[in-house]
Formats: sequence, C-alpha cells, structure tokens
Amino acid sequence: MNNSEKIESQNQEISKGSLRISKFNVELPQPKSSKPTLAIIIGITAAFVVFLLIWIFYLKKNPIGFLRDDGANDPNEEKSAEMLMNPLTGVRYPQQEAAAWINNRPLAVMVNNHQDARPQSGLIFADLVYEVTAEAGITRFLPFFLAEIPEKIGSVRSARDYYLVLVKELGDAMIMHIGWSPQALEAIETWPVRSLGRGGGTFWRENPRDVAVEHTAFTDGKELMTIADNLGWDGTGELTPWIFKDDQNKYSDKPEAKEVSIDFWDKGDFTAIFKYDQATNTYLRFMGYDEDGNPIPHLDNETQEQIRPSNVIVQFAVETAVFGDDKGRLDYELIGSNTSLIFMDGRVIEATWTKEDRDERTIFYDANGEQIQFNRGKMWICIVPDRNVAQVVYN
Repeated sequence: MNNSEKIESQNQEISKGSLRISKFNVELPQPKSSKPTLAIIIGITAAFVVFLLIWIFYLKKNPIGFLRDDGANDPNEEKSAEMLMNPLTGVRYPQQEAAAWINNRPLAVMVNNHQDARPQSGLIFADLVYEVTAEAGITRFLPFFLAEIPEKIGSVRSARDYYLVLVKELGDAMIMHIGWSPQALEAIETWPVRSLGRGGGTFWRENPRDVAVEHTAFTDGKELMTIADNLGWDGTGELTPWIFKDDQNKYSDKPEAKEVSIDFWDKGDFTAIFKYDQATNTYLRFMGYDEDGNPIPHLDNETQEQIRPSNVIVQFAVETAVFGDDKGRLDYELIGSNTSLIFMDGRVIEATWTKEDRDERTIFYDANGEQIQFNRGKMWICIVPDRNVAQVVYN
C-alpha cells in the first residue's frame, strides 16, 4: 500500500469512528497539529521527482522538432497514434516502423563525385541530398540519412565549411568526412559541429577500379550510428520540417518542365540532368554525358537502381573564391536570401529561399510569399552559383 492509500484508509477509519462515538455524545480529542507528517512530505516529493523524470523522458522521445506543424500539413498526421512523419521527406510511416529512427538525428556523409568515384554507394537511400561545387567545377554530394541507413556509403571525401552550414540546420545532424579545409576545421571546433570525421568515425578502402587513393574510402552508416551513440549523440535536435502536400495538381497552373539540365560551372562531366517520369511522379537522374552525347543514368553501385527524387530544387547562391587559398577552395553564401527553381509534378515554380541564421532551416517561398509545399518523397537540392542562372535549362 502506498502513502496516499494509507492516508485515505486512516481518514476513513477516523470518519467511521467519529460516527460511532457521536451516538454517545462523546467528543473526540482534536489533533495536536494540522501540519503534514514527515512521511507525507517524503511521499509527495518522491511522486513529484518520478513525474519530472517521466516528463523529461517523454520530451527526449518526442522532441518538438519532429512534432512541429507549421500550419499547412495535416494537423493530425504528426500526432497520429498510427503514423509518424519523416521530417526530411514528409513520408508517413507506421509508428512501429518509425520507432527505429524517429528518435535519431540525421546522419550526413561527404560523398565524392569525381568521375573515378562513380557510381557511388548509398546515395539512393538518402532522404535528402545536396549537390554543391567543391572546387574547379567539381561537385560533391552531402546526403542525409534518417529512415534508412545503408551499410556502405562512399566514396567519402573532405568537408568544407558551407556544407557544415547545411548540417547545422538539419537538427544539428552528424557528419562523416575524411579530412577538412581550414575553414571547416574552425567551424567544427567553434560552432561546434558533430563531426564523426574528428570523433572516431571508421572507414575502409577498396580499389577495384584501380583509381587514386582519395577515391577509395567507404564507411558503414550503421556502424557510424553506433559510434555516435557512444559519443553521447543519441536523441534529436531542433528540426523544422518543410510543408508537404498530397495534391499532385496543386501547382498545375505552373509551366511544364519535363527535363532539367543544370551546368554548375560548365556543360560536361558534372552536368546534372533530371527527366520527369509521370508514372512514378519522380525525376530520373543522369550525370554527365557518354561519347555519343547522351546523358548517363546515375545508378547506385550496390543496387544498380537509378536515383529518382520526387522533388528537385535549384538553389542559387553567391559563390566566391576563398581569399589566399592555394587550393582554389570556394565559399557559398547560404545565409540570407536568393532565388530558386522548384521542380515537381513535371512543372517548375519560380521561388525564393530565405535562411535567417546558421542554425535555422532554409525556407522556400513562391511569388505570392506562400511557403512552397513539396511532394512527399526524396529531395535533391543543387546549389548553383547565381551568376549561372542561364545555365539551368528546362522544357
């Protein structure tokens, strides 16, 4: 019997005794003091501590970032007892299936896109991928994994500080990389960044293609998650989801865009091409051209499946060279505002993007100032120098 039950029982007995004695007009002695006893105080304190611990545990398991509804999503979907939403893609999962990842922060990996590193491993499993130039017109990928963590990702390359700005806005995600620029190292140590490249993240090398050693490093995403847990990086951070829609005709008044070609610097090996597939409402991705000038399908090395995001975003940004850097490293202004193009449902939406602070989410708005509503599915974002707006061609 707990303290509250004992107190209730004692009160009942006293009450019954009072009724019996009152028949004989016997006056009961008054209690000496109405102050609670030490046992009662201890019981109440213990109950409060237990309640507080349960509440803290609940907040950890149900962080605000995953439950937040910014107004346009179905207000019941994130709170449903049956379904939980992936904040990166808007895809809804049964609660039992989502339990494996809903309490994790995203995992990012710096992935090589040199010709000798193709085809890559693991990109097809990413919920969201950023594609940005690292130097000399050579792009790299920054995939974020949450709902599905592959056992082989790569090849892995070094980090740049502007990639880390993207890591910070996605729930203070973790990032695996091998090496870093001086600017990235300063960011890792001072912002700080959850760097698995500096925190014991493991990798191995394999070279069946007989390429240079910098194209041969691979990592195991599941092992990285275990290492992150050991570093105390379990749990989630603040992550503002975008707004997602279920109506494929929402932007039916926008111009058609069945094929998109993106030259980050020049037309060639690093040109990204997306072709709309109406049957799946996705965009088949191609990378560079073969000897006959045909776009080369971008396949996953392990599954041999072609990458096909549901949403393609071109985010224009100011690109500058890092002053005094002898490696030709670059910088991109990803805080502030600029123009963008959104491709989904076979159409194009002229938009703007805004990012108020390093840790804030980049938000996209249409010409009316309304927040863009994306398709539920994988996201692919190409960050392109704003001097090259004309090099993004679609029809």
